[in-house]
Amino acid sequence: MHELRALLFDLDGTLIDSAKANYAAYSRALREFGVLMEPEEIGRAAAGRQWREFLPALLRRAGLELDPASIARRKGELYRETLGELRVNVGLLALAASVRPKMKTALVTTASGESVRAILRHFDVGNSFDHVITGDDVIRHKPDPEAYLLALERLQLDSRQCLAFEDSEVGAESAEAAKIPVVRVTFST
Repeated sequence: MHELRALLFDLDGTLIDSAKANYAAYSRALREFGVLMEPEEIGRAAAGRQWREFLPALLRRAGLELDPASIARRKGELYRETLGELRVNVGLLALAASVRPKMKTALVTTASGESVRAILRHFDVGNSFDHVITGDDVIRHKPDPEAYLLALERLQLDSRQCLAFEDSEVGAESAEAAKIPVVRVTFST
């Protein structure tokens, strides 16, 4: 049995309930490009996935030849304007704060670095983590284990010394592929 030395937290859906604001920002960005798509439809396509994985296919299904990267950039701008609509998982943030400095903590997300920094500033929780891994730090996004493997490297710990908190199947697969035990988290409404 290995001593638990670090807690690793996902962001979207785990520490922050961001789904509604996230999908609404995609809907608004698409509307600016002339595409009418409801947030719920986007949510079904996007759940737990990074824009590169779902947006091109969503546009193709709609018969559109738009640049997914441009839409994703605009979505990011719109999303950062709605941070006040996000809900925080107070219990998990309290856990992250309470274990420090006895235990290391890391935020492991494949969301864009700019959005992650904006959220951390908005909720004043940046100091809750020893390391922050974002989508800007990796090439392959969850469910690939690259983000978790990078966190292990930066923490200088073995996977058996860590525990990950994830909400999605994609995130859990990522942590498990890095051989990190996972606690599944859900937001209650």
